[in-house]
Amino acid sequence: MGVVSSGGVALRFTPVDRATLGYDLFVLAFVILFWRKIPSAGTHLLFNLSVVGVVFLMRRLRGGPLSRFLRSGYPLILFTFFYYQTGLLNRILVPEFLDPLFLSADRGIFGEFPGILLRQMLRGRFWSEFFHFFYSSYYIVIPLTAVGIFLRERGRFEEYMFQVSLLFYICYAIYIFLPVEGPLHLRALSFDGGGFFERLVDFLYAKGENPGAAFPSSHVAVALLVAWWSRRVGRAFSCVVTLCSLFLSVATVYCMFHYAVDVFAGVFLAVAYVVAVGKLRGEDKGDDEENGEKNPPRL
Repeated sequence: MGVVSSGGVALRFTPVDRATLGYDLFVLAFVILFWRKIPSAGTHLLFNLSVVGVVFLMRRLRGGPLSRFLRSGYPLILFTFFYYQTGLLNRILVPEFLDPLFLSADRGIFGEFPGILLRQMLRGRFWSEFFHFFYSSYYIVIPLTAVGIFLRERGRFEEYMFQVSLLFYICYAIYIFLPVEGPLHLRALSFDGGGFFERLVDFLYAKGENPGAAFPSSHVAVALLVAWWSRRVGRAFSCVVTLCSLFLSVATVYCMFHYAVDVFAGVFLAVAYVVAVGKLRGEDKGDDEENGEKNPPRL
């Protein structure tokens, strides 16, 4: 782990800290490099510098279970702010959304945008509420799984947060350079804002989303990673989270926030990520066995 001295006290940065600082400093460098092109660049600068302060503050936390949870779980709060920021930066280098290319790809594969085909097959308020419920479950399963792992396998909690954080940051970095809004114009024509979960999703999108972060779908990629981790909490819990992740993947298209190619890219990214993580952990384990270590370091 990286070590920094602060006031005579050694601060040891965890993998979660290094991933968060790495992404934050990357965005900070982007803001400084394109300062003149970025509206309210000073606000971005202040935010990204504040994140550095948050990381240092988390290293100094001491105390009971809540402090231990926050020491590695603090990115759960930062994700929303980082995500929103990408929508303010994603047209600095590419001035227009690239949606025509992605809509054409969907139509080339399916003959029509799959969200429209799904709406034609599954009509009515029940199906709208069904899929909007699972779309909104995304905002619950990530922190709920974090709490479950913290309570059941506290020794793996930091690893969970590191993997989830790094995957989010990979997606966020892509969004800054690849602005894709999603089929929101088709959603506006297909949904009337009725139903509790449809209104809830509209509210969450209006308050916490910023267009331009559609490809690859972080909803799908992170939800699948969380489902993979959820088995450590318990079988019943894992079944629920896995079902949520699968229905959520369909919901992103049914609710017309994503193109199908966004979902395919999210699935591919999640699978490649899990395979890469497994390979790295396997290599670490092999190295440790050669060195006679019984407790290999985790990612």
